[in-house]
Amino acid sequence: MIESVIDFVVLGVVASLVGVLIRRRHRQRSEPAATGAPAGIPCMMRWPARGGRWRPGHLLVHAVPPAWRASYGKQLVVLPDDLRRTAVRAPSTREGLVINPGSRIVECESSGGELSIAVMPADLEQVTRALDA
Repeated sequence: MIESVIDFVVLGVVASLVGVLIRRRHRQRSEPAATGAPAGIPCMMRWPARGGRWRPGHLLVHAVPPAWRASYGKQLVVLPDDLRRTAVRAPSTREGLVINPGSRIVECESSGGELSIAVMPADLEQVTRALDA
């Protein structure tokens, strides 16, 4: 009896901590957008012409044209002007080992070649609007 009560208390504490961490992360992401600063959407990008590896970063959708900032090295890459969305799909099993399997992949084309952007479903609408504009 006492063990089950302790289990419920521990579970409640862990659930509360997870909730606090998730709320803090959402607040950190929404504060720059509220002040008008360009907010980056966390994503992973892959350029087959540049080696084809998935690289983490942030998509700056408020920049004109949209740009991508790498998480490591802080490299800023301006996306091509003629970039257009061709498809949205779920990651394959092999891709799911590298990126989040719950994410969605936005396939794009430009004169420079193909480009894939992996984002979470909550950010998908904002990314597709920015790419279609």
